[in-house]
Amino acid sequence: MKTMNSNVLRKRILIAILLASVSGVTQSQSYSPELCANSKNPNSYSDDFLRSFTVLQSGRDGWLFRDQDLHTSFGPSMSNYERLKQLRVKLSDLGVTLVMVPIPSRSLVHPEYLGDVSFNREKAVTSYKLFLQRLRHSGIVVPKLEVLVDYEADKPMFFARDHHWNHHGARTVARLTAASIRDQDSYTSIERSIYETSLMTTSHNEGSYAQAANLICGSDFSDEPYKIYQTAEADADIFSGLSSESTPISLVGTSNSQGKLRLNFSGFLSQYVKADVLNMAESGGGYSKSIENYLGSNDFRNNPPSFLVWEFPSYYRLNDEVFFKTLFQFMGGES
Repeated sequence: MKTMNSNVLRKRILIAILLASVSGVTQSQSYSPELCANSKNPNSYSDDFLRSFTVLQSGRDGWLFRDQDLHTSFGPSMSNYERLKQLRVKLSDLGVTLVMVPIPSRSLVHPEYLGDVSFNREKAVTSYKLFLQRLRHSGIVVPKLEVLVDYEADKPMFFARDHHWNHHGARTVARLTAASIRDQDSYTSIERSIYETSLMTTSHNEGSYAQAANLICGSDFSDEPYKIYQTAEADADIFSGLSSESTPISLVGTSNSQGKLRLNFSGFLSQYVKADVLNMAESGGGYSKSIENYLGSNDFRNNPPSFLVWEFPSYYRLNDEVFFKTLFQFMGGES
């Protein structure tokens, strides 16, 4: 039996290491391909869809970020804080408690995935917390969303390559929102029941950021798995002694609450608040469209809810005076 020459052995070991290295790079690139040079050019974002994702940057572990993720200032001008207060008062006069849910940005919640992406997180955290504080000073109910930026999440709350939260983010924010509603005195008067949430299936999300990267660069990011849940009433009679003629809770908001991904925010909210939630959110309408449509509807005029939950990403500044004028007209004219 021949003994292998030591030089030959070293060469074979080196070749094996190189092959393993190449294999590892190939696997990594199939999961997280590089963005191309065109992605850095704002002019590459040439249609309405792409302009929503200027300018893409690569973070860690396959995460992508856009400019809106990296805002460091939040909340409206002081005059529009006053308009939000007027909105709260007008709703209160109708027996409706306003609950605002400004979702913190992906970079605020998950700085660990930014990698080399430049972001002044200290400035952003300060501004976001001040936004929540000023809303509360206006008498508006706001969940304790600060915990989402103060503590590292045990698992991702957002998709790595999409602008929506994932099922874990929807569940977490629903739990916080429900807690803020249960703290209100008027909660004791709403009709309640038990709601149970079940896992229905799993699915995969191509991701809006990944779609934009593919259009600009031909990138081939992998789809992201997520879970689809469904919530249903378990026992309609357990709290039958507590009844109300009004809708307990109405939800207005964005595609985080009503969209093709079916992330079940309204269902999780029903589960944790133990009450029916009328989901009037709309996909593709930004912060404004669903609340405008709902406050102008017969549903609202004839049966206003006890609580109105307004979900929206915090990068919306709420500085549109025409928007507030429209809402005030639905409720009896300007203040």
